[in-house]
Amino acid sequence: MAAPIPKSKRPVLLSNLEGHGDTINKAVGVPTEDAVISVSDDKTLRVWVKRDSGQYWPSICQAYEASASAVVYHHASQRLFVGLGNGTIHEYRLSRDLNRLEPKRTYLAHSNRVTALKYIPELEWLLSVSRDKLFQWHCTKTGRKLGAFDAHAWCLAVEYDATNKYAFVADFSGQINVLKLDTSGFQLITTLRGHQSSIRSLSYDAEKRVLFSGGFDQIIVVWDIGSQKGTAYELTGHKEKIVALAYSSSAQKLLSSSEDGCMGIWNLEGERVETAEWGAGSSCEKCGIPFFWNVKEMWSKKTVGVRQHHCRKCGRALCGKCSDQTSTFPPMGFEIPVRMCQDCHSAITTDDRSPMANFHEFQTAITCMDLDDERSSLVTTSNKVIKVWDVRAMLS
Repeated sequence: MAAPIPKSKRPVLLSNLEGHGDTINKAVGVPTEDAVISVSDDKTLRVWVKRDSGQYWPSICQAYEASASAVVYHHASQRLFVGLGNGTIHEYRLSRDLNRLEPKRTYLAHSNRVTALKYIPELEWLLSVSRDKLFQWHCTKTGRKLGAFDAHAWCLAVEYDATNKYAFVADFSGQINVLKLDTSGFQLITTLRGHQSSIRSLSYDAEKRVLFSGGFDQIIVVWDIGSQKGTAYELTGHKEKIVALAYSSSAQKLLSSSEDGCMGIWNLEGERVETAEWGAGSSCEKCGIPFFWNVKEMWSKKTVGVRQHHCRKCGRALCGKCSDQTSTFPPMGFEIPVRMCQDCHSAITTDDRSPMANFHEFQTAITCMDLDDERSSLVTTSNKVIKVWDVRAMLS
């Protein structure tokens, strides 16, 4: 594993919340309150409030006809949206004392499990994605559907850029579709391709206009949306599927979690190097030996072809002998040793290898994270358990 987080900076567990009878799909903290809202496959939504005893107990337990699979809460307007496994979305007003839910509207939005929700208060839009392969957005003033986009794969995560009215829709195929939205429809701006498998989580830095995507291919891709140059770089340090991301704009740190219970804390203040584009040659770009599919060159040189590899630093297509070195290279996001050519390996200095991320092993996998940046409080879920952490030291 890459550099472990120092003991003095580890997250401090404040509370354990248990009571759901099945997998918890999402849990979010209530800003300015010691409270948590959670949804679960046990077909309930629960609002947990911290009591005088210091323990959290449910003040609300709302039951549904299907599993509760997604939730988003906007504290200023008290609007709460709950997505279900059957595709329905319920809207509520949560009372200030956190003891009552007032039903407002039901959206018959999707035909399959709702996987993520995003509320845009400035426009009063509700964005939703689902396993029915659709991204939709509704007007919460009227309840009218404003538009829909077919991604042709399960839609798993959604984020939004208020500056350009861009929606980022991540799907099971590993693509992110960038859509410009308005009340009459959408325009497909581009499709971001950087992952080799499903994208489970997105996070967005609205100030720098940078998008983070975490995939089942164990990498995080950082997309520079604001520059409009299409630049991106990878963060590599996890050894299992990445399932959750949370970004701290005040600390300029990205938190990531993977299926093996590992949490990464990525420092994004330092200068980063864009991921190299991989060469597509049919022979080694250093020694010239043909790759095994280059039959013409093999016949010409009377030699057996070899497997193609790539140097992760320069991107050249190389044979195994010419790329037999390994090293970390944090400026490019490589916190664990990766394959490199001999030239790149010899050019890397000791300073170049200084870690720009730390990692912490939890006892169980964290499947969902919600960060309150102002209070330095982190809400995590692991199967049927919710935990509240103080991450002040970790973010400092």
